[in-house]
Amino acid sequence: MKDHIVFITPIYAGFFGVMMVILSWRVTKLRRKFEGNKMRETGHNELTAAVRARDNIVEYLPLALLLMWMLEFMQFNPWLVHALGITLIVARLMHLHGLNEPSGDGLGRRLGTRLTWLHISICSLLSFAGSFGIIF
Repeated sequence: MKDHIVFITPIYAGFFGVMMVILSWRVTKLRRKFEGNKMRETGHNELTAAVRARDNIVEYLPLALLLMWMLEFMQFNPWLVHALGITLIVARLMHLHGLNEPSGDGLGRRLGTRLTWLHISICSLLSFAGSFGIIF
């Protein structure tokens, strides 16, 4: 039997893939509810929040996951990669929760966004260090 290589980043990519489908389904459901599938801004806060939650994942996750994969590929400590993945999950869930508060601009949204930026910044710096052979 061949040894199976276990990859870390696909665990988190899979989680966010499911999250993306759920958020997209929610947008579709709300569009039908509020505008009958018309592609226009309606002023409905619930629909706007759903669209922003979905679009925000599309904006940040590709880079965040790519950076994590690079750290994994450069053989950074697996616990570090997991810690970064868990941080990203917490950040995105905080953002989603804050976005769904009545104001649409809850504390969770702001903290989640900043935590995502911190994740990307740390991954970027570690990737840069790893390119020079400095591996943690």
